[in-house]
Amino acid sequence: MLIKINQYDAHGGPSNQKLGGDGQMQTSTREGRYVINSIGKHVSYGKYAYWSGVAWGTEMRLTGEITMVKNYGIWIRLTDVNPQWGKYKDNQKYLTGMIKQRYLEDYGLSNFPDHWVFNDFGHTSVKYFKDTNHNWRMDGKEQIMGDFIHTTPPDERLTSIKKADQISLSESHGCIHVKPLDIDTMIGNGYLKKGNTIEVHSYAEKTIPVNLTRSIARPPFEVHFYPGIFKIAIYRVSQKN
Repeated sequence: MLIKINQYDAHGGPSNQKLGGDGQMQTSTREGRYVINSIGKHVSYGKYAYWSGVAWGTEMRLTGEITMVKNYGIWIRLTDVNPQWGKYKDNQKYLTGMIKQRYLEDYGLSNFPDHWVFNDFGHTSVKYFKDTNHNWRMDGKEQIMGDFIHTTPPDERLTSIKKADQISLSESHGCIHVKPLDIDTMIGNGYLKKGNTIEVHSYAEKTIPVNLTRSIARPPFEVHFYPGIFKIAIYRVSQKN
């Protein structure tokens, strides 16, 4: 038996695929039952490798006109992080100007930032996989899903200036957007934890049941996302099935 104990705001992808404002396709958050594999800062290597190629919170500094980042404990040029930023290796002044302009646009501050606050996936992310053999660990041909739980830079900014109450979660490209304080709470309370189950429900479901039953469930908690009503519900698993 699963008993609902809490709920949080959350926003997934659209119910039907469409082209997003950034030119990337927005897809539905995929329905199913999954198991959390990892929690941590996301770094992109593909189409989001510019601003998301550096982990949120990475230390930054200026050396002359060169943007430096502390990558795994070592100070390197931003242009050495990946090929995308490497395109600016011969134009360091222009690159630093880009960083300052982005910081001004996002935070209204004209100084150079001391930490990277531009990653599209926020300060932490929760990644999960389809556990086809029900052993609660990723093995065999199981793979991390492209959909995962994360925050966004605009919501991180509002939280940083004590205006989290003004957050209106945006529609995603398929991931599950949550508020920065909420993801920290869910992690801190053990709701979002490696090995816990996440279930994504149908967009057609418009109510959150107080109780659920599942043939396979493991204590202590399950996380259920209802994309049709923009909510995550936390259920306590009352007994091992």
